[in-house]
Amino acid sequence: QTPIEQPPAEETVTMYDSAFKCPSCHNRLQTATAEGAKSYRCSNNHNFDMAKEGYLNLLLAQHKRSRNPGDSDEMIRSRQRFLNGGHYQLLADAIVKQVHLEANDQRVLDMGCGEGYYIDQLRQASGTMQLIGIDISKTAVRLAAKRKINALLAVDSAFSMPLHSDSIDCAISVFSPVSAKETARVLVPGGSLIMVGPGEEHLSGLTDHIYSNKVPHQGNNLDDNLGDFILQETLEVRDSITITGPDILDLLKMTPYYWHARAEQQEGISKLQILETDIHFMIKIYKIKFKR
Repeated sequence: QTPIEQPPAEETVTMYDSAFKCPSCHNRLQTATAEGAKSYRCSNNHNFDMAKEGYLNLLLAQHKRSRNPGDSDEMIRSRQRFLNGGHYQLLADAIVKQVHLEANDQRVLDMGCGEGYYIDQLRQASGTMQLIGIDISKTAVRLAAKRKINALLAVDSAFSMPLHSDSIDCAISVFSPVSAKETARVLVPGGSLIMVGPGEEHLSGLTDHIYSNKVPHQGNNLDDNLGDFILQETLEVRDSITITGPDILDLLKMTPYYWHARAEQQEGISKLQILETDIHFMIKIYKIKFKR
């Protein structure tokens, strides 16, 4: 496979100057370099330093609901190991294909990008696509930045994004809550939203070890919450996978099922040597109804 040609790392920040706004006053943020250190600054001199790993922290204190918002460190690192093992490659391939159909070589936003697995997959498929990832977890964004994928990454909330209106061509969300109003604001007219949620049989092999009378997932129930959008297409991605060794416990810990399982159930799952389970995803593609 021919390596993807990417812009030099030092261009990563300036590539996206036109997208970010100051979270304090909403003026445009521009790069400022002093003594070799990169930062973002607005016309009111609000300054945000680029972390050494290569990300911005734009999450204001008043937007935090806890000291360390977002997924726990244990959940994040478990998910990182599990996804890096390729168990959800089928989903990643489907997302990459759909993003290229909706916004090939344009600006793509991953809302709730976590540790950067899916945005990394997008970068591997395209060296020219402009990629932006945000997540409310500082730990997750730091890990995403360490992938060195030439994307602009920021700590912030998908419910109050530090992005200018009409600045994103395609937004994606994988198992992450979004604000329909805020997403519609940042998308260009005719922009696309790709939402990924669980199908009815997702991880049924895992939940068999937790629930005696389980209720299947009721789809992703996104339609009622996205009033600014029209559903264009629904895609179903499913497969059966076999998981072995430590990956089994990582799978449990990266899901909410870990908190629902009793201690003895957690211990029992941790002792499994092999787990067979369905993976079942629903991908919904939306377009904006109108732009106010």
